[in-house]
Amino acid sequence: MNILVAMNAFKGTLSSVDVNEIVKNHLESLNHKVWTMPISDGGDGFLDAISKGLKGSFIEIETFDPLNRKIKEKFFMIKDKAYIELARVSGLNLLSEERQNPLNTSTYGLGLMIKQAIYNGAKHISIGAGGSATHDCGIGMLQALGVRFYHHGKLIEEKVSGKHLSLITSFDLSYLEDLIEYVDFEVITDVKNTLLGDQGAAHIYAKQKGASKEDITFLEKATKHFADIVEDYKKENFRDNDGSGAAGGIGFGFLSFLDATLHPGIEFMIDLLHIEEAIKKVDLIIVGEGKLDQQTIYGKAPYGIAKIAKKHQKKVIGIFGIKDDLKDNDFLDETYVIVPKYASNDLSMNHPKQALLNMLKKVFTS
Repeated sequence: MNILVAMNAFKGTLSSVDVNEIVKNHLESLNHKVWTMPISDGGDGFLDAISKGLKGSFIEIETFDPLNRKIKEKFFMIKDKAYIELARVSGLNLLSEERQNPLNTSTYGLGLMIKQAIYNGAKHISIGAGGSATHDCGIGMLQALGVRFYHHGKLIEEKVSGKHLSLITSFDLSYLEDLIEYVDFEVITDVKNTLLGDQGAAHIYAKQKGASKEDITFLEKATKHFADIVEDYKKENFRDNDGSGAAGGIGFGFLSFLDATLHPGIEFMIDLLHIEEAIKKVDLIIVGEGKLDQQTIYGKAPYGIAKIAKKHQKKVIGIFGIKDDLKDNDFLDETYVIVPKYASNDLSMNHPKQALLNMLKKVFTS
């Protein structure tokens, strides 16, 4: 049988590349012909998916992590197109739990990567915007790109983070405008949340980045203050755009300062990697990610790929680590969940490869 394995990462345990390779090796041992396509919605594994599917080159630079500690990290370029993964430089995965706090984290390092990509000739820059440790509306990134922020006329000289959103009263864009004059930006995200309110960036995502209830209240108020300053200057509303709340409000920063477009992650990947063409050539498609829940059918990779496969009357199997209550699962012909049937939660977290193999050996026997 000809099989396409196009699985997302099992977040926190296995990368998309690892998951696809484990499934591929098992199926090949049963004499199937298997192709793999690592997948990302824009978060962890964004560059893995692109670099495995397309020919280009990695460029490594010295930059900063979310706490402005020096690190070396890479972006990917194909001619004049640059691809940057926010999670690699401003991601929650870079911080220990006790250091996670969106008041103190910054996207400054991401801005340095964007600047270097422009210096390397990038005219089109795509940002995979998932997995951020930040809630700074992109002000750290913008500062690295040359935006000067002021508090009542006094330049804010230190590197800015979430706690500075409430202090900004004006800004100077002259250097930024020259830098990005001939550059197009797009943000790849599976988040549709707007910037503010009960479903906004602070109330929905800040807690998982280490914010307390008091921090969330502060961030909501500070974010509104910053949005008021920006939109008064720009004479345009950005806070209500879908995705403006992505990655701690960085969607808002990209929309308002960099004139970016926002694209759903899986739609971007399906187009970029020509996934539909690959689907046409196989008999079976295997999709999956760490968790199957209601969010899966709101634009996550497994649903997006399965929808294309069903258009071509292909069988689709889903493999997941865990499952929440989900009534509507008719986009998959078969669904297999590792925990608790094939492995305990402890085994799945501490020995994820073994847990996945346990399931594969019992489900796929011929």
